[in-house]
Amino acid sequence: MYCPELTKKSPQKTETEKDRRLFFVSDIHLPLSRSGNEAETPFIDFLDHLESRAGALYILGDLFDFWFEWHRVIPACYFQVLCRLRALRASGTRIVMVAGNHDFALGPFLKDEIGIECHEDELSFEAGGKRFFCAHGDGWNKADRGYRILKRILRLPLNQALFRNLVSADLGLWLAEKVSRAGRRHQKPRSQEWQDEVFSKALGKFASGYDCVLFGHLHSAERRSSGDCVYINCGSWLERPSYAVFDGQDLLLHSWPQSGQAGFRA
Repeated sequence: MYCPELTKKSPQKTETEKDRRLFFVSDIHLPLSRSGNEAETPFIDFLDHLESRAGALYILGDLFDFWFEWHRVIPACYFQVLCRLRALRASGTRIVMVAGNHDFALGPFLKDEIGIECHEDELSFEAGGKRFFCAHGDGWNKADRGYRILKRILRLPLNQALFRNLVSADLGLWLAEKVSRAGRRHQKPRSQEWQDEVFSKALGKFASGYDCVLFGHLHSAERRSSGDCVYINCGSWLERPSYAVFDGQDLLLHSWPQSGQAGFRA
C-alpha cells in the first residue's frame, strides 16, 4: 500500500464544514496476528471515508491489542493501518490518540513517522464553542483498584526501558500475542453498573464546565445527555463497530457501516 509523504503540504484555506467535523473512535483492538483480524478491513474503510470529511480523528485508546516500540522495531502486523493513518494525516486530517490499557507505550514512531499527536492519559480542548474531555477510561471504576496499581508499574519509564533492552522484539511480541489471545476470550461489554458508574464521572466533568465527555474501554456504545451536556462511550469494534461525530453543533453516535445511530440513550 502506498504511504504518501507527510511533507506534502495542504494549501492554506479558511475553515470549512470538514474542518469543523470531529470523529471519535476507541477499542479497535487490532490483534498481533493476521488471523482473527476482523476489524482491520472495516476500520480501513472507515479511514477512507474520513479523508474528505474529517477535520480531526480522535482515537481514545486500544487501537492496538498491543503496542510497543523497540529501538528499531515496531509490530509488522499493523503495517496496513499505519499506512492508511499516515495517508489520512497527509491529506490534512489531524489525528490525535489517547493511550489505552493495551497500547499505553506510545513512542516516537507514531508521532514522527505517522504524524499522530499522542497523549498518555486524558485530553481536553474546545471546539465549536464547547469544551471536550476525552480519555480511554481505564481505571475509572472502583473495581479497577488493582489495575490502577498495575498501570503505574507498567507505565514507569524505567520498567519500559528494561523491557525494551532485555527482551528481544520477537520474544516480546510472541508473549504479547499469547496474552492478547487469552484476553480476547474474556473481552465483553461491561455491566450496566459499570456504565452507570462511568456516567457519574461524566456528570462530574459536566459540573466542572465540560459540555462533551467521551470515553472508551467499556466496549458498550452509548449516548446519554444531561441538559445540554452529552456523554458518549465510543464502544468497541470487536462487537459492533461504532464512532462518534461532532459536526460543529451536535455530538452524535453512529454505527459503522452507517446504519443510523447506535446505542443512543437520551
